[in-house]
Amino acid sequence: MPKTILDQLKTECSFPEVFQDTEKPEGSFISVPRRKIGHIRADHDGHRWWNTVWPCHQDLVTQEISAEIDQVYDALTARNALADFDTLVQFCHAHPEARVHPTEDQEYNFYLEGKYCNFWVRLITRWRDYNMYLNAFTND
Repeated sequence: MPKTILDQLKTECSFPEVFQDTEKPEGSFISVPRRKIGHIRADHDGHRWWNTVWPCHQDLVTQEISAEIDQVYDALTARNALADFDTLVQFCHAHPEARVHPTEDQEYNFYLEGKYCNFWVRLITRWRDYNMYLNAFTND
């Protein structure tokens, strides 16, 4: 039984098809996955986590999905998980296989399969930057 949500994070994506089925929404310059619900962008200021929610496909949101996204974010930022910036850095450096660029230790990708959503967790170890992007996708 996993102790924290960190024990459930994987460094290999088990849902790559999500990133292959994309569309360019009206007025957007970039393509986004059709199953993307949105993402939470967060940073730690040395005292607490601050976040902003960036919705994508609002028509995909249900009460269950919304609750699961909130639960995952709360679990990631809990005291027994990524409680602060230093803990985030230690966790990332303990998983070099998750590096975005093999020779750099500033950006890491992790994945989590939920009941209603699949999650791509991007962790960034640069101080005074956005340190977490929690991307949520429907798992249908």
